[in-house]
Amino acid sequence: MAIVSAGHEKKETIRTRATRVIAVFVVGVLIVSSMYLYDYATTSPRFAIKHVELTGLSRIDASELRHLVTDLEGTNILLASLDEYKARLEAHPRVECVAMRRVIPDQVICAITEREPAALVFTDRFYEIDATGMVMPGDEYTSLLDLPTITGVPAADVRAGRVCSNPMVKGSLEALDVCRSLGGEFASDISELRATDAGLSIRSLREDCVLLVGDVDFEKRLRKFFLLRGELGQRERPSRLIDLRFDNQVVLRSGI
Repeated sequence: MAIVSAGHEKKETIRTRATRVIAVFVVGVLIVSSMYLYDYATTSPRFAIKHVELTGLSRIDASELRHLVTDLEGTNILLASLDEYKARLEAHPRVECVAMRRVIPDQVICAITEREPAALVFTDRFYEIDATGMVMPGDEYTSLLDLPTITGVPAADVRAGRVCSNPMVKGSLEALDVCRSLGGEFASDISELRATDAGLSIRSLREDCVLLVGDVDFEKRLRKFFLLRGELGQRERPSRLIDLRFDNQVVLRSGI
């Protein structure tokens, strides 16, 4: 029995050692293969970027963005730092965000989402501005946009490619958002939001009236107007100036 047991243990030992040798060999082959594949994938011309596609463009001229990613061509597709090019493209004032995608073996797709203007701003010229306050330069299409215009703002506060920090511009955008969420078609009839010493005034073309909303509590004051809007429309003499700046009253005037 002792002889049989010793023979069995010897076979198990040989089998175990053989398994280990095979495992080490397989791991070695995999490491060498991986190194070869990595070297091939990162140095072969097959994986050099040849095509950079810009999608989603409407208002932006593709040439304005193309030069920002020109040096991406020829770069290895696996080693290219797409975040760097994403940041470059998103620095354009009309670009809201960019999604970069690799398409093996040699293409990169840049999906552009353009900013949507929420209003125009007039100082010494017309600018467009989105809901976040990002100012965009005007172009040949600006005059065709049916958007309310923010006026009465110092020209020094409005610069293309920057977020406008002027409190009255911020207030105008907030007031527009409230009108669009609460007022329905009223928002589409707003022609001008004017910054004055007394605060913000909002002019509606269809209803031929001006709302005075001051410089604070825009949502509260506009909500008060929309609650009273039906009653105001039934008055014999239409109110052309509606002062909403007071907490406990609404002042109505027939002339502006």
